[in-house]
Amino acid sequence: ASAGSGSVPTRREPTPPRATERSHLADRLNVADGTLREDLAVLQEVMLAFRSNFARLGNPNGSNAEITAALTGRNKLNLALIPPDHPAINRDGELCDRWGTPFFFHAESGTRMTIRSAGPDRKMWTGDDEEIAP
Repeated sequence: ASAGSGSVPTRREPTPPRATERSHLADRLNVADGTLREDLAVLQEVMLAFRSNFARLGNPNGSNAEITAALTGRNKLNLALIPPDHPAINRDGELCDRWGTPFFFHAESGTRMTIRSAGPDRKMWTGDDEEIAP
């Protein structure tokens, strides 16, 4: 088209970026037909996968929100073992159990971390709590 002809040059839309590969490790976390023990086993697998990819670093560390950030891709490999929009993550960025209570993470060493759920009473350190130490 010549200048002044009134036609608008067509613009090519940029190609959308390729979707990043999504981990399916956390797909069964807090599902309706699951159990707390199964949820903890899912988290155990997530932690093992994290450690296998970050052998020098070991476990992610810090608060629940900091650990969740590392597991959702805020790490040097940009590796998201849990999707950042997973429904188990609350608005404060904390990974929560099936009752909406943030998990308690306690790194005992670079290769051992206890993960505790407050259980159905939503109170930590009571008789219905469950934990796993991946």
